[in-house]
Amino acid sequence: MMQQCRRCEQNLPLSSFGYGGRSRPRKFCHGCFSAIVNGEVFTMNPTEADIFMARLEAGHSLRMLTGGAGEPPICSADAFRKHCELNPEWGAKALALVEANSKSRIQDGIVKRTTDRTACNQGHPLSPEIIARMQAERRYDHRWCEACARRWQGVGRYFAEEADFIEPPANVERLTLSGRSRFLSADDIALVESWLIKGASLRKLLGAWDAIRFRLALKNNPDLESRLRPIIERNAKVAVVVGSRKRRISHCKYGHELTIENTGIKPSNGSRFCLTCNRTFAGAPVTPQMLDNVERGLLTGMSVGDLTTPRDGKRPTITYAQWRTVRRTRPDINERFMRALRNPATIRSFMSGNTIARVPGLTLAAPADFVRSDVPLYTPQEGDTEWLLSLTPHYWSDADRMTSSAVSFWLLWTASFGGRMSPFA
Repeated sequence: MMQQCRRCEQNLPLSSFGYGGRSRPRKFCHGCFSAIVNGEVFTMNPTEADIFMARLEAGHSLRMLTGGAGEPPICSADAFRKHCELNPEWGAKALALVEANSKSRIQDGIVKRTTDRTACNQGHPLSPEIIARMQAERRYDHRWCEACARRWQGVGRYFAEEADFIEPPANVERLTLSGRSRFLSADDIALVESWLIKGASLRKLLGAWDAIRFRLALKNNPDLESRLRPIIERNAKVAVVVGSRKRRISHCKYGHELTIENTGIKPSNGSRFCLTCNRTFAGAPVTPQMLDNVERGLLTGMSVGDLTTPRDGKRPTITYAQWRTVRRTRPDINERFMRALRNPATIRSFMSGNTIARVPGLTLAAPADFVRSDVPLYTPQEGDTEWLLSLTPHYWSDADRMTSSAVSFWLLWTASFGGRMSPFA
């Protein structure tokens, strides 16, 4: 009886094969198995290489071909890389397909999770027209939900007309109810009811303890509850609409007009935000001073995480969204940052193939004498010159005091930059 060796693809008798776990015949002949035991990496045979390439061209990912994912794997990831190394032309084509398939499958997964939904984030069922629009545009916009759109109309969460709008009293003073027990008197309940009918919200009328007592009165009196609950809810909605109307703005604080196209709505609470600010700099523009601070931090050996993570209750030097946008949109700033790198781990990240913005032709090397410094980043502030002058004797001449201040500033700068940059250059 003959059997084909998986490695050399020769048809050999069963005596040429050993036995592995559970007394099952191996798929390699004695010669191929000895070579693998001696350290050789098993690569794909020509037949498997053709099948591997065909499945890559069909859109399968590397994980599906080497890890199973529902189908038997063709080979291991190490065997695939070894085959790419031994066959450069085949490997270049295969690696390009692997990267393209990975991005395509990730994008398809995002689109599938987004467009296969039948309800919005709040659980409102979506109409067939909205579902068809999601499938056509391959995206979902939470503003398409009609129920949420009605709820978020204006800045507030409710339509004024849906709230059975009644202009609330201009000056509502907090009521002082009699007694300190848990139970309210009939006169107190009548007083609160009269103000509710006028349009005042319960939150403005009663303090915390009185509100608890009033809710207890409603709970113990179902007739009173059924009569006042619609009024209380209506007044609450009116209060939200009136407050939102007072805070209505047409532009964000950076001057961008809040049009329908430029306005986003948070699904959690219905509040608005400027899409231009959110997409560009995560709500805040990058200033030249911020860029200088980032460069100084990189020169001291700080990593990107050190610069983009809040420390000791302070804001980060730059947010990661700002960092990513600056590197992608400003090649000059990106090269400036790359030339300022000193941290070996950050240099390896910038020079890898996964970097968000590579500078062609620029090769970086980590300094051999790099030592991680825990000195906080020095930021120039007003009054530094006066403070340095105060460290010198007053009876010195102005020239001597300035020279000494320069020396003091040099020491401060050296401590901040680790002696790698001169402020007088």
